[in-house]
Amino acid sequence: MLRKDYLTRMIEEMTEAVGAMLGLRREQKNEQALEKLDGLLKRNFRMSEQMLRSLPPEELIQLFRQREGVDAESLQLVARMLQENGEIRENMGDEQEAAASRIKALHLYMYAALNGGSRELVDYPTRITELSALLERYRLPADAERLVMLYEEREGRYVQAEDAMYRMLNASPENDTNALEEGRMFYARLSGLEADILQAGGLTREELEEGIEALQDE
Repeated sequence: MLRKDYLTRMIEEMTEAVGAMLGLRREQKNEQALEKLDGLLKRNFRMSEQMLRSLPPEELIQLFRQREGVDAESLQLVARMLQENGEIRENMGDEQEAAASRIKALHLYMYAALNGGSRELVDYPTRITELSALLERYRLPADAERLVMLYEEREGRYVQAEDAMYRMLNASPENDTNALEEGRMFYARLSGLEADILQAGGLTREELEEGIEALQDE
């Protein structure tokens, strides 16, 4: 109950702050928007906006590790702040920083989604869709593509998951045995599905067999 009340208060504060930051962005008061974001992060997560931008996603996840797993709710809220940071950075004309924040936000949303995150907390399916559209022309790191693969597979969108799997392989070092094994395990999981379930996710049994054969030749 205390945890739920804490999250509710934090979400209310963040919602109000995001609205204020939107207003500041519209007035081109980007530095003030960043200051507001920085204050919000320090109060709720004991990190600065600079720290948020500088830490790689794996280290941010590590900050929210618990004995029983990860604090997926807090991770989603941090992802929401990264997404807002991307909006501010884009408004400042810094496309590189905007893309970096968005890639990191996407990584955290998907990691949280795959580790018990609440769909209702920040509506992560919508957030993931928004970020995916904004990042369409960017090449994601292999570890992010792996999460895309797992997330799309869980959502039953098997053809999108397969596309992400091949992007993961392309983004990985040549002859990366771990990446190849991830791809083979992906196909092994799909092999256990009924044909109608596969087809609902955009793949036929024949296409699946072709994919399995292609990876066996690697």
